[in-house]
Amino acid sequence: MRWVEFAAATAVLVAGPVSAQPLSPTSEGTPRLSAGQAVRPVALTRLGSQVRDDQVIGRYLTGVVCVNAERLLWKDVAGGFVNLKEVFGEELKAAGFRPDSEPGDLFADTKNANTDLQVGAMVRSVDATYCDTDLGALTGSMTLTVQWQIYSTLRREVVATIETTGAVKNAKLARKQQVRSLGQLAFAETVKSLLSDAHFRQLVTSPDPGGSSVVGSMAPRTPIRLVGPRGGAPVNMAQASGSVVAIFAGSGHGSGALISSEGYILTNEHVVGTATTVRVRWSDGLETTGTVERTDKRRDVALVKTSPRGREPLAVSRTVPSLGAPVFAIGTPLEPNLQNTVTRGVVSATRIIDGFNFIQSDTPVTHGNSGGPLLDEKGVVVGITHSIIDPTKGSALNFFIPVGDALDFLALETPAA
Repeated sequence: MRWVEFAAATAVLVAGPVSAQPLSPTSEGTPRLSAGQAVRPVALTRLGSQVRDDQVIGRYLTGVVCVNAERLLWKDVAGGFVNLKEVFGEELKAAGFRPDSEPGDLFADTKNANTDLQVGAMVRSVDATYCDTDLGALTGSMTLTVQWQIYSTLRREVVATIETTGAVKNAKLARKQQVRSLGQLAFAETVKSLLSDAHFRQLVTSPDPGGSSVVGSMAPRTPIRLVGPRGGAPVNMAQASGSVVAIFAGSGHGSGALISSEGYILTNEHVVGTATTVRVRWSDGLETTGTVERTDKRRDVALVKTSPRGREPLAVSRTVPSLGAPVFAIGTPLEPNLQNTVTRGVVSATRIIDGFNFIQSDTPVTHGNSGGPLLDEKGVVVGITHSIIDPTKGSALNFFIPVGDALDFLALETPAA
């Protein structure tokens, strides 16, 4: 058999060959959850492979007793790993877990965006053997190792990394599509092992997907009383710019706003990361050292304290401007030398995403603007720059955290709050 013929035959084989017997409606070997037990929905949202396309992963055997061997490459079997999201959901449901959607749900991708626990699957290794006899019988065996990463959208971090191995031995396969391909069968076995893992089961049955940083489960913080700006007269954007800083943490940078004459700066948690100290650069180029006082990863807000050197803080307001009202963003987009760039837009909507409030606006912002203020026409901070919609999708819409949420999650009190 010439290799080109083998590759073509394999492509047909792995796109459709399936077990001769349908799978049992119950995940045999996987402990079922108790009836009525509360479980969190889970979505399979990422798939990947660390196996190279040209890597030999097994043998393709032919002949009356399968003694003639051809090398089997990953690219020859990768086509059999299709519709894995449905396989994942079916195994979840069979074991009493809660998939994010029913198989065949046309709106499954939309629901993924609102599912807290999202799962990524990385194929680490695969070992496969196909036996294709001259009599037309086709069988296959496969051992598959998958690394699972479980990501919490509420905590905005990977809360578990689990590796499982599944194996299918001498499965009878057919050349026409019936139930599942060999790759799907092996993947299903790795899913069953995941569902038996104690850590995974704890995650999906706990209201807190990972620990004490979730609001409501952590110890109450002592409120910090902010000392606001003197007077309260409106400020123009040139004046406001003097109270907006660039923040440098590690190899990256973001933005922040001075909101207290005592030197408290409001920014994003993802700007400071795990740093305990950061470098703060003011609009005139002066640099000071800031200490990270408080963070809330779930709401992506952080409080930094530094010496304000007499600079006037910006006022803050919980009131979100009405739809169509003009708003301004100040920050350090893309490069540090673009610090204190001012852009303008309007409030286009208010949204709830993953259970949190956001201000939607067409005010232009990009990477480096994160943590910078969104201001109303009077120069009052009403929001914090958070995220953008992928501009390659043809959108110029961006999202901002209402400043009232930042005050609440960081336990900050202000006369304007």
